[in-house]
Parts: sequence; structure tokens; C-alpha cells
Amino acid sequence: MSSEERMYKCPKCGKEFSKEEMEILPGVKCPYCGWRIVVKLRPPVVKTVKAI
Repeated sequence: MSSEERMYKCPKCGKEFSKEEMEILPGVKCPYCGWRIVVKLRPPVVKTVKAI
């Protein structure tokens, strides 16, 4: 899995999947349970911003 690949999670069944797996079904749906609400996971990297 590349670092640029976005991961998604279904809040109903809790499974994580990639965009390629999500494209199996038409529209935006969980490929495991078919629920139409999908959450994009954030990367585990914390960004540090220097204060002015």
C-alpha cells in the first residue's frame, strides 16, 4: 500500500478499505455492507506549524 493511497472506513461495520475497493460497487458505498456513509481516514502524521 502506498503512502498516497487514501483509506476509508465504514462507521456501520467498522471495516477499512481503499478507494479501489470502494469502486467495485456503483456510487459511494461500503464494499462489505453496502452502507452509503463512508468516512475518509486521516493520516497518522501530525503537522507542526510555527507560530508567528
